[in-house]
Amino acid sequence: MTIADNIHDDIFQTHILTKLDGQTLAAAGCTSSKLQSLCSDQHLWSDICHATWPSTADPLLTTTISAFSSGHRSFFSDAFTSPTRRLTTTTRRPTNEIISAVDLRYAGELIFSKVESTKTVPTDWFQTSPFRVDLLEPKEVVLSGVKFSGTGDDHVMLSELENNMILSWIVIDPTRNRAVNLSSGKPVLVQRNWLTNGIELTFAVVVSVKDDDCVTCNVQVTCGVNEGRGELTVRGVSLTVLDVYGKCLSGKNSMVILQGIMAGERRRRGGGEERERYREYMQMRRERNEKMERRERWLDMACVASGVAFFMAFWSFVMC
Repeated sequence: MTIADNIHDDIFQTHILTKLDGQTLAAAGCTSSKLQSLCSDQHLWSDICHATWPSTADPLLTTTISAFSSGHRSFFSDAFTSPTRRLTTTTRRPTNEIISAVDLRYAGELIFSKVESTKTVPTDWFQTSPFRVDLLEPKEVVLSGVKFSGTGDDHVMLSELENNMILSWIVIDPTRNRAVNLSSGKPVLVQRNWLTNGIELTFAVVVSVKDDDCVTCNVQVTCGVNEGRGELTVRGVSLTVLDVYGKCLSGKNSMVILQGIMAGERRRRGGGEERERYREYMQMRRERNEKMERRERWLDMACVASGVAFFMAFWSFVMC
């Protein structure tokens, strides 16, 4: 008999297990058959999911998650971990719908949360058009309630956003009851767009397709600061899938990537690995684009040389 066997179930459920986070609760369930049963309670996992991702309280997601094999516990297992670094090949037909559950926090405070359903029916338009999920309308602005005291120092502001902003973008396949978190957690890049004067935060997960090729699930958050009040605003939140050249993949190819990521293994999140992976991706992207530019310049020179040679040959023939 263990110590856990001497403690009444009600004490566990009301005073102990409710204080645990998802990782600790899952670990506790592996210690004994009694705790395994108690730690499988759906109310516990539902509360944990709602606390971790407030968007999961949306009625649409409540219904969707209930269809997972172990409900909220299965959803937590999918969404709390990071996808594998290598794409998994699958022959399954693409789903006709994906659901995005997005939560954005600054210094632990929720500033944006939304659930968006996207139809992915394989029409000609969807399969050939660039894949992009936008959560805000072009002129829509969300007030965050976060204020910066010293907005004059741009470097300090960007640094604070880099250190304090955390994003979760969970994509759910309601057909196969799988989910994956496509955000790096913290931004991998924070920069000001000097053309629009907006602040762009990039969250990314890089996945290898082949040994010398990769794609990135790229989440772009665009922010601004109200003049005078110094309040941070959210002006854009979007998801795209980019190839190694930085080009947005089509709906057809993006769904192949997302489906492969969902079907793949998962790994523990954290450690700043995504930022390093993104740097490697950007280096590969620069090298590929430079190589392509050199090839295009060579082709241009070859075309010019061919034209000059043809012109001279023509006039030589005429003069003769």
